[in-house]
Amino acid sequence: MRLYIMVGNIGSGKSTLVKKLLAKNPNIVVIARDALRYMIGGGDYVFNPKLEPTIFNTAEQAIEQFMLLGVDILVDETNMSSAHRKEYLTLARRYGYEAVAIVMPVLDKKTSVDRRMQNPHGQDDRALWEGVWDKFTAIYERPTEEEGFSQVSEVWEFNNAK
Repeated sequence: MRLYIMVGNIGSGKSTLVKKLLAKNPNIVVIARDALRYMIGGGDYVFNPKLEPTIFNTAEQAIEQFMLLGVDILVDETNMSSAHRKEYLTLARRYGYEAVAIVMPVLDKKTSVDRRMQNPHGQDDRALWEGVWDKFTAIYERPTEEEGFSQVSEVWEFNNAK
């Protein structure tokens, strides 16, 4: 049983890679807080700081429920700091899951924001996304095995692994 945790800033290709991974293994369960934000907006993306603690807790509860079923799970989030990844790793240990970090390439701000603007979640303000990129870049900590991962894979390594 594996818990895959995506790590990468906005526009780094996380969700695109997730779609490719699902095509290869449709049995992986994907948990994404963005999906919950679309859900509560009835199909429109809703980011409301007041709702974020509940969004996070709901995602965490979903992960735990799927762990009880013993299925492989992939967390499609930025997960840029060890603090953001800590609860997921705690759940992995509790339920006997192998935790694998999938580290996306670090791209420059322009490229990342250009990519985000192709699907801006209803937020067409480029300056807003540049600020989000800056915020995540400032807290970035590359995941390590010492943090609790059994494997830390760069995307190119993960794509070429057997």
